[in-house]
Amino acid sequence: MRWRKLKRSFVCYSNAIMIELAAALALLVLTHLVPSAPGVRPACVRALGLTGFRVAYSLVSLGVVAWMIAAYIAAAGGPWLWTPPVWARWVAVMGMPVALWLIAVRLLERPGEMRTGIYRLIPAPGSAGILLWALLHLLNVGHARAVMLFGVFAAIGAIAMVKNTLSAPPPAAPEAGETKLRMMPVIYALAVWMLLLLLHPVVIGVDPLALILP
Repeated sequence: MRWRKLKRSFVCYSNAIMIELAAALALLVLTHLVPSAPGVRPACVRALGLTGFRVAYSLVSLGVVAWMIAAYIAAAGGPWLWTPPVWARWVAVMGMPVALWLIAVRLLERPGEMRTGIYRLIPAPGSAGILLWALLHLLNVGHARAVMLFGVFAAIGAIAMVKNTLSAPPPAAPEAGETKLRMMPVIYALAVWMLLLLLHPVVIGVDPLALILP
């Protein structure tokens, strides 16, 4: 009888933790969606001023991220939903350079009034990179808290990609020599990829190469 009460209490506690994590992740999504809704950001800037809005938004975002991290750590005892297949490791390790390259393109090559280069094919490379990063990790996680976390990041990336694609300027006409691949984003992506492979076991506690290399 006592064991049943303890088990029931543990289940209730675990459910409460998972609900808290879900609430923190939902609020994280709202911090991305609400400011980008039509008229919200201009109204906030008028009320608080540009500096005041940036400070307030930064404080709210930091608070939400801190809550999410705390809830994620507390949910370590949550359930496993499935066991990721071994082949998913290969997909993630080989696919991560592409995700990092898309993000590097967004950071190093700002879009102009007309879409040129990779922007002609992918109007929102940064959002596409985040979406790909999240999907690659979803293939390799089975714990409920990790599935929730990367599922939310995939949703944020997908929503941002659709939004940015719909609002992107029209593509420019191709120019001679423009089809050449710019090397700086490639170099940065490969450098960050190798750094992540080295630091992932130390920082995250999971070695991406553990089930790949003999």
